[in-house]
Amino acid sequence: MSGRRVTVTRNPVPAAGAGTAGPLRPLGAGPDADADAEPDGWAEPGELHLRSIVAGQLSLAWRTLAAVAGILLGAAVLPSLGEYAGIGAPGVWLVLCLAPPPLWALLAVTHLRRAERIERESVRTARDGG
Repeated sequence: MSGRRVTVTRNPVPAAGAGTAGPLRPLGAGPDADADAEPDGWAEPGELHLRSIVAGQLSLAWRTLAAVAGILLGAAVLPSLGEYAGIGAPGVWLVLCLAPPPLWALLAVTHLRRAERIERESVRTARDGG
């Protein structure tokens, strides 16, 4: 490595997946675009818009996590309930093997659809000027 000093005139471009690439801009707006400009009536997302998406999806994530915890708790309690109901160990294990995976798949699909709906509604609100 040489002892020569180099003047950096702009920030380096981050590697793929390493941090953020800067503020969000509407499609077609270059880096030199005016921050206050609203091309084609589509406003720049801004912090409040982005925070509403994050808050909605975080709330959804907590509800999904609670549902997953409920499934796990039910799976943990089911063997002891099976003994009291007289189902027997093979029946309880059959239910434990067959019930949770479809519930988790249904929960995953529902979570994905709701998260996408939150994003669509937020973009629609931003476009409508709300």
